[in-house]
Amino acid sequence: MMIRKEIDKLKEMIHIMCRKTEGIYQSSLEVLKKKNVQLMNEVLNMDVDLNKMEVEIDNACLNILALKDPYALDFRYIVSVMKSTRDLERIGDESKTIAKWSIKSDLDFNTNTDLQELVQNTTEALQHAIHALLYESKEHAEKCLKLENNIDEYEEKILDKNPILASGLIIRALERIGDLSTNIAENVIYFLEAKDIRHQEYEKL
Repeated sequence: MMIRKEIDKLKEMIHIMCRKTEGIYQSSLEVLKKKNVQLMNEVLNMDVDLNKMEVEIDNACLNILALKDPYALDFRYIVSVMKSTRDLERIGDESKTIAKWSIKSDLDFNTNTDLQELVQNTTEALQHAIHALLYESKEHAEKCLKLENNIDEYEEKILDKNPILASGLIIRALERIGDLSTNIAENVIYFLEAKDIRHQEYEKL
């Protein structure tokens, strides 16, 4: 069927966008660790590519919805992708925030164990969300959802100790990436099970 070719093409595009999102996020962490201005500028440029990909994928999704009349699972997949690409683009924006403010922040990644834990949990949440999206994995979606409480806990601990503006913006951006990863995981479960689990208690999963 023609729609299968269109969806396969869509999957290739979302795969590329996911890898670009991982790339900008990891680069922003390098800026946080090394306070490198050149690397910060590279992160800003990477965000431009993500913005373009979001528009391209949205257009591809709208084209399928308008011209191919998808049913049931295909329809839910397309809706899930449209929501997730928006979240991926916003993760790029938050990564840019981390990179920009890391240059001005006095946060020391090497000595701040709470920050290390926050970054670890956020990174795992993003990895599980992307794996869930690319491989249609409910297991990884649920693992991502369960990390949200850890991320919130470390965010609060760090902000209590570091109320300075630059540091606060970095921590908030990391927490938002965790939230956006959770959104992607919720989108995958919607696609796989036709179930909207937003605002539910993830411990029950």
